[in-house]
Amino acid sequence: MLHQSLEGAVTNNGCDCQAEDYTINSPHKVTAQVGLCVYIPCTFTIDRSKVINSTAKGFWFYGDPGQPNNMEVASSQDPSKPMFFTGKISERDCSLLMNDIQKSDENSYYFRFEDITIQYNYVIPNNHRTSLTVTDLTDKPEISVGTLVAGKVATATCRSPGVCAGTAPGFTWTGLVGSSSNYNNPYPNRTSVYFSDFTFTPSRKDNGRALVCRVNFQRNTAVTSQTINLNVQYPPEVNITIRDSPDVNITIAGGSELTLFVKEGKSSEINCTVDSNPIAEITWSVRNEKKKAINGQWLSYNLTNISISDAGKYLCTGKNHLGISKSTIDIIVHYAPRTPNINCKTTEDCSISEEQMAYIMEDTTITLVCTAKSLPESSLSWIPSSSSTKYTAVEGYLTINKVAHSDEGQFTCVANNSYGMSNSSIIIKVTTQPKNYTGIIIAVVCVIVIALLFIGGVIFVIYLRKKKLSKNSKNKEMNANDSSVIYANSEVHVPGNQTEDIGTNSVAKPENNSVYMNVDDIHYASVDFSKLKPTNAQKNTEIVYAEIKR
Repeated sequence: MLHQSLEGAVTNNGCDCQAEDYTINSPHKVTAQVGLCVYIPCTFTIDRSKVINSTAKGFWFYGDPGQPNNMEVASSQDPSKPMFFTGKISERDCSLLMNDIQKSDENSYYFRFEDITIQYNYVIPNNHRTSLTVTDLTDKPEISVGTLVAGKVATATCRSPGVCAGTAPGFTWTGLVGSSSNYNNPYPNRTSVYFSDFTFTPSRKDNGRALVCRVNFQRNTAVTSQTINLNVQYPPEVNITIRDSPDVNITIAGGSELTLFVKEGKSSEINCTVDSNPIAEITWSVRNEKKKAINGQWLSYNLTNISISDAGKYLCTGKNHLGISKSTIDIIVHYAPRTPNINCKTTEDCSISEEQMAYIMEDTTITLVCTAKSLPESSLSWIPSSSSTKYTAVEGYLTINKVAHSDEGQFTCVANNSYGMSNSSIIIKVTTQPKNYTGIIIAVVCVIVIALLFIGGVIFVIYLRKKKLSKNSKNKEMNANDSSVIYANSEVHVPGNQTEDIGTNSVAKPENNSVYMNVDDIHYASVDFSKLKPTNAQKNTEIVYAEIKR
């Protein structure tokens, strides 16, 4: 601020006078940008002996004091005017606010005071007045926005530059689709700050996208803008890519799964790229085993000298605080056929030795089966070394009907696919069918069994006979206390108190004729009467001896 003194007082009659009590305090130079506003603070004094009436007026002019073409620019406190007093003249406040500055406003300005008896022009010493310089609009709006999350509604706010009371500027938002609303924030000094809110729903694709707030000051063509790049947070999105290689063929098998066909022995690199904000933790897992974990945007997994053991599913996982995403690649290893295996279709057909020899009975039919591990599947064919024409070969099955000695020789199985071929051979030997001795063997066995049964039967009969004879011999023996002679003409007591008179030369005959036995020799019977109760014998019994004749 420069202290300004009254250079001269121009009276109504045009006389210039010096008055040390008349001073003005105002900036020597001020600068404003096109479209904005400028505030010129100002205070003044008058002769202390004078009293300012309430009807006193103030004016701002541009040009040289005393010139008839000076232009009045402000004379009231009306804020609707482009330039107006912000204070009261009666309170010696000559501050001025100039709104909607244009290039044509660039000039020198001075203040004039008028009261009932006083009329003065205040100028800076040496006739220098308050000088206004107008520049291009360089101030930019300010954009503020909170945390942005994909899929959630957000609001960005644009604040216009300048604290003015002029025409409200226009706002334009570009870069995203949304809706806007404008408003202002007034201050006690009758100035305002203008704002615009922009409401939108960001997506993951909007991350890093430019959002532009453009402010247009309508009284002129002054335009200013501000640009920010959006920081939109979103959960991970995992993608697996394969580095280009002539031995790699990628097939999309599903939304989040790839299939990689790669030749055995080759090398490949699979990359897991994770799109996320903030940066995600990336993990490779193979057969449920965590291999690597790193924070970043991509993670490679190198496969060198690929073998069948490398086949399987490889899982890439990306994770941040907003979510988790997974993607799988199924690696399928292609390889040439392994050495074929040759087996008999059933064990009844034949058996094959470790030396790849198959012994076949003459006049039988056999089927050999050839299998070979490979990917893709191999085509199988048979090549005979003999002149046999009785074989048929279909998809690895070789059938020879009624094998003869002429069919002997080597048979080779060949497996072939797009990556190579392999083969394996077997030698067939024909053996003579043995004679059928089955019937003879059965007959001999039957004769032996019958003979054994017969001999066993004879031995058993002899045993029974001896046992019987031994029993009979024992029954004939009698103790010395027993009666060993059967007397004739004696009264014999028989069970049941029955008696029978037996005459001379007669023997006792039991009623049951079955007791008679035909014997060749004289047999003696031994009778044990020890357990029988004796009977009272008749007295004077005569003992008669009888001769037992053959």
